[in-house]
Amino acid sequence: MFLAVLVARLWHLQLIHGESYVKEARENRIRLLRLSPSRGRILDSQGRVLADNSPGFTFSVIPGEMGDTEKIIETSSDVLGLAPEKLRRLIHRSKSSPKYMACPLKENMSLEQVSLIKSRITSLKGVTLETRPTRLYPFGEALCHVVGTVGEISAKELFKYSQMGYRPGDRIGKAGIEKEYEVLLKGVEGWEQIEINARGRQLADLTRRSPTPGANVTLTIDVSFQKFVEKTFIYRAGSVIVVDPDTGRIIAMVSKPGFDLNLFAPSISEHEWKNLNSDPLHPLENRSIRGVYSPASTFKVVTAAAALGEGMVHPDERFTCEGKFQLGGQTFRCWKRKGHGEVDLHGALVESCDTYFYKLGLRLGIDRIARYASLFGLGKPTGLGLPQELPGLIPTPAWKLRTYREAWRDGETVTVSIGQGYLVCSPIQLAMMTVAVANGGKLLRPALVRRIISHDGSLIFDHSPVVRWKIPLNPRELSLLRRAMIGVVSENDGTGKKSRIPGISLAGKTGTSQVIRLREGALKMEKVPYHERTHAIFIAYVDDRPMKIAVVVIVEHGGGGGAVAAPIARKIICRYYGVPDPGDPKE
Repeated sequence: MFLAVLVARLWHLQLIHGESYVKEARENRIRLLRLSPSRGRILDSQGRVLADNSPGFTFSVIPGEMGDTEKIIETSSDVLGLAPEKLRRLIHRSKSSPKYMACPLKENMSLEQVSLIKSRITSLKGVTLETRPTRLYPFGEALCHVVGTVGEISAKELFKYSQMGYRPGDRIGKAGIEKEYEVLLKGVEGWEQIEINARGRQLADLTRRSPTPGANVTLTIDVSFQKFVEKTFIYRAGSVIVVDPDTGRIIAMVSKPGFDLNLFAPSISEHEWKNLNSDPLHPLENRSIRGVYSPASTFKVVTAAAALGEGMVHPDERFTCEGKFQLGGQTFRCWKRKGHGEVDLHGALVESCDTYFYKLGLRLGIDRIARYASLFGLGKPTGLGLPQELPGLIPTPAWKLRTYREAWRDGETVTVSIGQGYLVCSPIQLAMMTVAVANGGKLLRPALVRRIISHDGSLIFDHSPVVRWKIPLNPRELSLLRRAMIGVVSENDGTGKKSRIPGISLAGKTGTSQVIRLREGALKMEKVPYHERTHAIFIAYVDDRPMKIAVVVIVEHGGGGGAVAAPIARKIICRYYGVPDPGDPKE
């Protein structure tokens, strides 16, 4: 009887299920190893490497070959520096990966860790050490918001990009250029099939496909100049942008405060992540594209352009400024309490007379102001090529009715006409607005990437200027604006005279952006709480050099634009053209 049962069992195993067991045995002898590609490098305009790769060791498990999970944890937890519970969670997560694909648990292991773990894993099934490149940022904090970071792929990203070959534990661009150009930077994964025995030891190489490195991305920014700008910006928070007005290429882009990119390579610690996220100045935020501020008196350039373009004012027409303006029981004050007296368009821009623009704004009406603000690129993303750029806001009666269910009031037109109220924009939008004045009315798309070259040297992308549209101002109208902006710097009553550089024709406009409503008998700036202080803004461009530049400086809670932001712009421009800074102490 026993013999009959044994024969029947052998017959069942060999004849009915024999083929499937043979197939499973073959598959269990084949291991598929992923070969990670070298991520493309990010370079500055002079070819200096901003983001590179360094070889790193990764501790991985093969879900379909894993033996005793608890034995793996007991053997490797202390060496890897991972708490047993965390390692247990990672191993559990790996079981959702393909059965014979290596799933990383610990990256960037030290040589000491590698040496120790090698001596322990010989008795463990389904455990392997892989060589995977990790990201390296030679310049640390410089250009941190532009270059961006790489991090472990999230569940949401994995669902979105799984068809592109991503697996749990993979690295993916999280911010900046690293995120925007992820598809080109990542390269193409390779693989290798090896034959192993029952103990997981390699017997032979079967087939192999080498990985394809990612493309190299060259930026428009010179990191040496960038570092000078970062060093010059000594304040707690704000942004500086330097642009070529003829091409739209970004020459420098600073957002302060910043952070060391190497904190994220290969992964940031929980402690460091908590510190960055709890910092009240939000160092992870790219203020250049996501900081939104009232443009203050820099917006008077737009209001003046609208009045000229619509034929609503003659340049020689004078308005009287007595230091305040009455409207419907409200008093709107000029920054100069005693007033500017009789002032025309040129003088109003040079001396930044609020009362002149209150009256001009009412004559124009909010719809015309909003239209020209849009023509100058405000209220919409610039198309710079960095993720999560904010559009800012151009308020209109329709917007207010939709948002607050209230009608628009003339007093709100008055405040918008001088760049206050609901109106907000980002530093990059102000930069491109300035560029449009500098280059004769062309609103350009800003560019951070100069070229992209594949691993084999072929050209994928080469930047050429993109004109989004032409602002409808004739040469005479543009000339009036430009002469007034030159007067802001060069004339004795100009609010931007602290940016003056001998031998250089500089056109500018100051702005002092209110954070809270001005109070009577305001305290001195140093006695005002930091978060209630005004933002200092200065926009400028060089008018008389073959190599032109436009500059925007915003100092959060810094005070007055002419006193604080203009001198920063002066230092930057002097460095760019290699001329002495007249503000430096004389020896």
